[in-house]
Amino acid sequence: MRAARWILAGCAVALSLHALLHRRVEAPAQEIVVAKPTRPPDDGCPTTVRVALCFYGLNRALRHTHESIRRHLVAPLRAACARVDVFYHTWSLETLEDTGKAGGEREAVRIGGAAEMRALLGDLVAKSAVTDQAAFDAAASNASYYKTLDRRYGGPNFVNLMRQLESLRRVTALWRSMGAHAETHYAAVIYARPDLLFLDDVNATQALTLRENDFLTPYWHQWSGLNDRVAIGRPRAAAAFGNRIELAAGYALETFLRSESFLKWAVCDHHGFDLAFLEARAQRVRASGDVADNDACLKYCSLSLRRTCRADCRKLAPPGEAPPLAAWAKKQQARDREKRRDKRPPKHAHHNRLP
Repeated sequence: MRAARWILAGCAVALSLHALLHRRVEAPAQEIVVAKPTRPPDDGCPTTVRVALCFYGLNRALRHTHESIRRHLVAPLRAACARVDVFYHTWSLETLEDTGKAGGEREAVRIGGAAEMRALLGDLVAKSAVTDQAAFDAAASNASYYKTLDRRYGGPNFVNLMRQLESLRRVTALWRSMGAHAETHYAAVIYARPDLLFLDDVNATQALTLRENDFLTPYWHQWSGLNDRVAIGRPRAAAAFGNRIELAAGYALETFLRSESFLKWAVCDHHGFDLAFLEARAQRVRASGDVADNDACLKYCSLSLRRTCRADCRKLAPPGEAPPLAAWAKKQQARDREKRRDKRPPKHAHHNRLP
């Protein structure tokens, strides 16, 4: 009974969420969609297998990452005779405030934005969309469900999470709009942030032989849930990943809305997909071109060290190379204690193909 009440309440709030959130930002003047024919099969490849490669969120650093994306994502898939259709959704922002400086001072940094994505990915793109971020923020901040979702997250982290989830929803709508190709011709749908510098080739065989219920996510940086920076699934699993914003309101009624734990609940407990792990590693790159501090240590990770790398891998780095962990550990322990006081959504069995 409690689970049923929770689901009904979540559905009601989620419907309100969807109606209020998109009432203003769906205006045609705020949306730019570009469609191009998908590229023909590579020479010597008679297969018609297709892969949808989806980029979402703000483009901070594609100028620093696009070569690794082509080398480690696109090239292995093409070598396996798959056609790669690129889709992206991004926000119409050209500058952002960098808070990574010592002392916490803010500095305006110019980013490439949508223009850079068109310039660097244009030959691969099947469909793309750009949304006015200010219009989205205004509509979201005026929605009644916003306070329900923002129970304890607060501040820019929460705003960024909502933008990410909405961008995922929109890029999912792009690949699903391809008609019959979306459900029958895509052997896999890959989601990735455009600011990821890939260190390894994606396993094309693994990606192209997925079962309907499989869901692939990185073994590294899972934190208290699952890593949400890269994901691969068949169309049904991919659509569930991309549209999970529809579950956010119901989830937030019960517990803290944190990206990684929310993803694990949505994928494993709510939908019941089977997990397997990607071996490819990828580091977040800032607008400056610098690798994020707690991602630099990923070069020391491997699948055999996944139990260590699923959270903070900095303990693997040599002394003097890794930032101090004491302050971070104290903050994380306090957060965990607070989360344990929460009621948790009902859990259902799921199966991991790797321990």
